[in-house]
Amino acid sequence: MTADPAALFLEAMAAAGIHPLEPIHQQLASGQLIRFRAEGDRPGRRNGWAILHCDGAIPAGAFGHYRLSIYETWRAEGGTHLPAHEREAQVRAWRQERERRERAKLSEWERVTHVAGTVWGRACQANADHPYLVHKDIAPWGLRQSGKWLLVPMRDDQGRLWNVQRIDPRGTKLFLTGGRTRGLFWSRGRPRGLVCIGEGFATMAAVHRATGYAVAAAFSASNLEPVALALRRRWPLFDIVLCADDDAHLPNNIGVMSARAAALAVGGRVALPPAAKD
Repeated sequence: MTADPAALFLEAMAAAGIHPLEPIHQQLASGQLIRFRAEGDRPGRRNGWAILHCDGAIPAGAFGHYRLSIYETWRAEGGTHLPAHEREAQVRAWRQERERRERAKLSEWERVTHVAGTVWGRACQANADHPYLVHKDIAPWGLRQSGKWLLVPMRDDQGRLWNVQRIDPRGTKLFLTGGRTRGLFWSRGRPRGLVCIGEGFATMAAVHRATGYAVAAAFSASNLEPVALALRRRWPLFDIVLCADDDAHLPNNIGVMSARAAALAVGGRVALPPAAKD
């Protein structure tokens, strides 16, 4: 009997040092990029990622971990060796599962959108004396507050609120579980031919304060390119500058590498912190 490609894929991930803390076997059937929390990740962090394609003769995919700077590709040895009719049945099953998970994901996104709207609607204007804002020396532009939590709105390029990032006084950051994050951003300023994109709210608020340029915070290195592409579609002729985080403490400088990749995807430029290198 042919081994389950997803099981073999998970074995390869484990051999590379990535151990998911949540069941992802069925999620792999979507054929889409998935994110997950792995061993060593802090609560609320999902640094693990994986994508597996099983709708061809030879299953193949890739996986990695942002904090550990792991990136590996995978290909099943020798293919599936199934008769044609069995392989076609397997492909149909994987496609059906992928479609089912896509429908479930969209439904969950819509549910969380309503939660985000309720949380946002009940919150008050953010206090400029919030410890996180004081520590970062930034203003609460466009933020609200619920108890000790700052709320950063996460919108798409049409202005729809899909999620909120919560930040506590110590800087712990959480998203609403199950909500959309890809392609969402916080923004400040009116673009006049140029927009700057970076990872965190505090970083981009500081960029806006220093330059007066319109800015967008993508919330993570992996989301820089989706946000850049969304803003490029909205403003085809604008100059887009990717403001890279300097992750020099990692084996691979994920902040700089992701900013360069996003800039390449949209024909933009990269602004590097002093002494940053990839």
